[in-house]
Amino acid sequence: MKRILWLSLLVPSLLLVSACDASVNRSQYLADGGRSGRMTSVNGSIHVGARCTVGGGCRTVNGRITVGDGSRVGRLDTVNGRIRVGAGVEVDGDATTVNGPVECGAGSRVHGGVTTVNGRIELADAVVDEDLVTVNGRVLLRDGSVVRGDIVIKGRRGFFSGGRRLQVRLEGGSTVEGGIDVRDPGNEVEVYISKDSAVKGKIRNAKVIKE
Repeated sequence: MKRILWLSLLVPSLLLVSACDASVNRSQYLADGGRSGRMTSVNGSIHVGARCTVGGGCRTVNGRITVGDGSRVGRLDTVNGRIRVGAGVEVDGDATTVNGPVECGAGSRVHGGVTTVNGRIELADAVVDEDLVTVNGRVLLRDGSVVRGDIVIKGRRGFFSGGRRLQVRLEGGSTVEGGIDVRDPGNEVEVYISKDSAVKGKIRNAKVIKE
């Protein structure tokens, strides 16, 4: 919950910055091969091109964050928007959103955790060094993806669930080195594991379906 709590502090802090820098109220762009210490917005998206370096991370409130292939960035944070990480990207920190999906492309690595409340998490041949955390979002690991921590389903699912069972899928030789922890046993969660994929830790409060 520390990551979600941090987001509640993000909005007022960025609004204070806006008094000094009007650019936080529009989208930010970094061209291919560019370098930046930090990219920040309030009502705008952040677009990082290919082969870029952003040392201080990317933060916005109402907008998406996209990172082009082969780039290296700090932590990624938004409230209302998706996070899309391209191929071969290094994220030196967490990738966190509230209302939006998180997608990580082939060969990418998040040197932290991935958190969303209302949005799916999808890894395609990607590595996450810490936990994947969600409340209402489905999780898909494919093409040999690895989660070195746990997959955690927090809280009781609400309006955004639409009454559907939440699904966690491991396909194509993907691995969770920790476990899958459904914190509220009242949630209906199904875990689908292909024959070449594995969860090495315990699976709690979920139905397991081997494929």
